[in-house]
Amino acid sequence: MLYSLVFCVCICCILFPASAEEKTGYFEVTSVPEGGDVFIGSQFVGETPVLIPARNQTNGTLIRVMVQGFEIWEQTIAGTPAVGQVLPIKAVLVPISPFGTLEVISSPPDALVTIDNGMGQMTPWTYRDISTGTHLVSLFLTGFEPYVVNIDVLPGQVTKLNANMTVRSGAGSLQVSTTPGGASIFVDGVFSGTTNSVIGNVPPGKRQVLITKAGYEDYEEWVYVSNLQVTTIETSLNPVTKTSDGALIINTDPPGASVFLDGQFRGITETGRPLELTSISPGPHLVYISIRNFEDYSLTVDVKAGEVTPVSVRLNPSPMPQGCGKLILNSEPAGAEIYFDDSFVGVTPGTIDTVSPGKHSYRLSLAGYQDYSSMAELIPGQVLQVNTLLIPEKGTGKEIPCPAVPIVIALLAALLVFISRRV
Repeated sequence: MLYSLVFCVCICCILFPASAEEKTGYFEVTSVPEGGDVFIGSQFVGETPVLIPARNQTNGTLIRVMVQGFEIWEQTIAGTPAVGQVLPIKAVLVPISPFGTLEVISSPPDALVTIDNGMGQMTPWTYRDISTGTHLVSLFLTGFEPYVVNIDVLPGQVTKLNANMTVRSGAGSLQVSTTPGGASIFVDGVFSGTTNSVIGNVPPGKRQVLITKAGYEDYEEWVYVSNLQVTTIETSLNPVTKTSDGALIINTDPPGASVFLDGQFRGITETGRPLELTSISPGPHLVYISIRNFEDYSLTVDVKAGEVTPVSVRLNPSPMPQGCGKLILNSEPAGAEIYFDDSFVGVTPGTIDTVSPGKHSYRLSLAGYQDYSSMAELIPGQVLQVNTLLIPEKGTGKEIPCPAVPIVIALLAALLVFISRRV
């Protein structure tokens, strides 16, 4: 160490020649890890450990230490060491984080986003502490073309991705906004989400849009949806009056229960979103609630004109529950509508939980492709995954050639005749 110190002093004398009369102090700069490049201001003066002659600086002496893979260390030293004094400076460097952050935003929002084909999330979404480097980011939204891109995540930085989704060919979209928001949207009688949102994969043509919210009058409008176009609906909902119909807000524990009003099916409760039933005539009404593996529940509710009546029900587990399975449906391309036992349950990739044992029918539907229908049979506790390649419709230029079945049959027949004659 003594020889190294003497050597550093000699080097500094060469770099900073001083007159015989000039006396000075020194900065002794060390670092963890060693071997860091040392700069006084912008001038390189050696690698740690290094002894540096001090100079009088009006604003102090700025010392920087740099090591690859570590954050830059810098410090401004006020004043200067006395003549012949050695002032120790120790730089403890911090490693650059091997992780980064990725913020994903889509237009329209609420797209399914995956990174490296992992678990899906809904946009906008922020991935934190993901490894640096190149990642495959995929976004899917019903009615829009898949958005797939490779993006580089930098260490210790926030990388942002703004994905502008393209409307899928052969379908249009509805952008529905209401004041207040949170109203239920039904397109041609099928629940399609809540305001404010964009509904994709809507077949072109004239469509009935019904907007309902408890405490407000129903809003109905017929709109024309055009191919590859976004049709906008903006409206302010009118509060109900004392002379109008009433409404019910139904919550169940657990969610996912089927609700019948006066014997007519009216919908299913969901997690975080109660089922709202509007336009109910004043007076007593029978509410019947049912969900698999729980006891059925029924009650009579007196609906008041112009009022919203809340109904909260905790269901009791069935004493003889039935084992259920799970069905996972994927399609290529993704975004196909899933109809399970003739009921719309979501889009691919999708998972259907609590499937009762036995045979079930399902159908995948995507604009521009032939519908795919099949059966699935599950046993209690089984998890069944089905991957389906959708076939483009004729006339789209994407047809998959079919084998020449008659020619194959003819060749087989000729082969059989040839073998019989040899025998």
